[in-house]
Amino acid sequence: MKKLICCCFLIQTLAFGQDRVFFSSFSPETWEIFLSKDDGKNFLPITDHPALDYDAVISPDEKWVVFTSERSGNPQLYVMPIDGSAAPKRLIQSDSFQDQATFSADRSQIAFVGSHEGNAEIYLIDFLPDSLQDISQAKNLTNHPDGDFRPNFSPDGQYLAFSSDRGHDIRPHRSFPFAMDRIGDIYKLHLETGNLVRLTEEEAWDGSPVWSKDGKSIYFYSGRNNNQPAVFQMNSDGTEVKQLSDSSHVGLSPVLISDSKFAYMTVNQEADRIYQLTFDLSSQMVDTLYRGEIDLFNPHRSQSGLWVAHGAKTAKEIESNQGGFPGSLIGAGFPMIKNQDSLSLELTAIRRAFAAPPDPKGPYLVFDYFDQADPSKTFIDGATFWVLPVLILILGCIWMLLRGIYLGIQNRKKISFWKYLLAALGGLVGLMAVLVVFMYFFLIDFMAFDYLPLAALGLCLILGGLALFFYFSWKNPENYGPSNRILTRYLFRTFLLLSILCIYLGFFAGYFFEVRSELYRINYQTLEKESIHTIRPQPGVHPAFGTVIDLKYLPDGSGLVFTTGPFRGDKGSKATVWEYDFAGKNQKKLTQMNNNSGFGDFSLTKDRMVFRSDRDGNFDIFVEENGLLTNLTNSQGRENFPAISPDGNKIVYVGDQNGKDVGMGIKTMDLYLITREGQTWTAPKQITFTQSQTGHPHFSPDGEWVIYTTEEYGINDEQPLSQSFIFSPQMYGEIVALRIRDGKKVKLTHNKWEEGAPLWVKGFQ
Repeated sequence: MKKLICCCFLIQTLAFGQDRVFFSSFSPETWEIFLSKDDGKNFLPITDHPALDYDAVISPDEKWVVFTSERSGNPQLYVMPIDGSAAPKRLIQSDSFQDQATFSADRSQIAFVGSHEGNAEIYLIDFLPDSLQDISQAKNLTNHPDGDFRPNFSPDGQYLAFSSDRGHDIRPHRSFPFAMDRIGDIYKLHLETGNLVRLTEEEAWDGSPVWSKDGKSIYFYSGRNNNQPAVFQMNSDGTEVKQLSDSSHVGLSPVLISDSKFAYMTVNQEADRIYQLTFDLSSQMVDTLYRGEIDLFNPHRSQSGLWVAHGAKTAKEIESNQGGFPGSLIGAGFPMIKNQDSLSLELTAIRRAFAAPPDPKGPYLVFDYFDQADPSKTFIDGATFWVLPVLILILGCIWMLLRGIYLGIQNRKKISFWKYLLAALGGLVGLMAVLVVFMYFFLIDFMAFDYLPLAALGLCLILGGLALFFYFSWKNPENYGPSNRILTRYLFRTFLLLSILCIYLGFFAGYFFEVRSELYRINYQTLEKESIHTIRPQPGVHPAFGTVIDLKYLPDGSGLVFTTGPFRGDKGSKATVWEYDFAGKNQKKLTQMNNNSGFGDFSLTKDRMVFRSDRDGNFDIFVEENGLLTNLTNSQGRENFPAISPDGNKIVYVGDQNGKDVGMGIKTMDLYLITREGQTWTAPKQITFTQSQTGHPHFSPDGEWVIYTTEEYGINDEQPLSQSFIFSPQMYGEIVALRIRDGKKVKLTHNKWEEGAPLWVKGFQ
């Protein structure tokens, strides 16, 4: 941490006056390269740098270690002597992504994954540890618009096995439908002829192929069994696939030790720790290879038993990054100076789901924090006085059920006991029906919370109808006999109480709990933090929607603008845009509370505000100026993430009008631009054409550029290794700047972590 803070101070001094870009990053906190000289029992670090180092391999002659490092900004291949006699140095000259190196059997070449032609391809280049070769010297082996990953040479050097997501369509994630999910398979490439053979074809990721010593088999991991990755083996032609490791635990990144033993990494779900396990093919026994204090990923072993792996101690949540990813708030190796084409920027990765917005005038970030660590504490602290009547009504219903049994015993000579028992069971069924309806809309499908009153009203009509029926039966005993009067009166009171409970739960559930988000301001140079505001949710709205989305500073730094409500709610679910004033410490709503409105943004003079809303039936983009509200899009498509230029004359947003249908009702989104000409706004103009997910656009301070997140370049590593397994299954993204006047694109990040929600502000003056 001390190294990182010192590095931040140094770069801040160098970047004085330079425009700053802040973005969210799902990257790990820090990684170093570790070496084991005792065949995997103990590991010691051989790198020491604030930036990330990972994916190391040992040369066949055991003289060199090649690894990926982000110390120069982008992930690049570095080489160092294995004895540590010289510092690491770059292998390849390029501004793009390089990773996942593997040696040919004769040590003369390496294959690696690179992105300098756009997406992740596999390249071949001579291994010259004493030279800095240009990327133009590398041969593209795969040449495909989809991603290719984790190459591995066959022992005879004739083939290259790798994984690729080329064989499947991108689809919505099974748990997060707004996020994109990919599937990978194993392929085999004949290096001389270029003949390509697909070895696996599953609806789950198959990855990280490793050849057996005789070249007749390939080990790999697969999530084909209930999406739980395990290690498999198959013949080199793809036949006779069999599972080796147990599906009861995760199995990734297989490493061959001998013809009868391999190692792989797994995760302890309870301790959230990464371990290295060995599997003996002859005895079918699993044993621990390494269970030290370091989480070690993607190990590699040499012939003599030297091991390298990357990792670090398990990150813990720290005070300056409450509610974010465990560990540091600032990504490893940041801030970073980016000089590319006509841009010169200082980039800072914020390790949070949404980037903590920067103060336009100082070294401060603001983020919201909602502590969900102790559900019982949250339940007790968040409960309001509205919960008390519910508890009283439920206790009353339970008392009525018990009273029914008592009355049955007391009046058993007048009326059969089984009738009272049946009446009590009917009341119990009614109580369970009320509670099931409430639980479904309040806990299971809270995105449909707005339908709870309607469901409660329908159930209340049934219960109320029964109450009326028994009321008239009680008041007219001659129709049913005097002996039934006590029973019908009991049933009337029971179902009346249930009706009251049903109505109360349906129409007042949004008041039961008050979930509060705390806003904090942190100095990202010193990491000093202070609480500045407690956000109270709007009354009557599901408590889960009280948390903050799209928090950012007002252009003049005088306050904040943010949204509370569901990120991707259905039509009718409630979300609201708010403004918070630092001086007055006031929270003021800017949009109606009975619509789903969000993602507000202001022009520099605050005379125009843009936001998205479903107030006209669809999710459209609105602008408010001089008290006049205008629907700028009014389309059947779905629009989101609007931003307005500082001068207030340009609006950019994402929309799916021309997007690709990827299933589950999800379409891909592209950028659209609306400009103000005189007193009118133009029709929207599409400015990106990616057929992929694009989001979170934001203008540069001069309004000439738009910065945004996109997955148009695909992913740069196997998804289970770099995304959903370790970090988060969100939309994969990298940060791109687009110049409005000519459509020029500058890719600002080259990575395998999800990066998004970029914000561009001026440098310090």
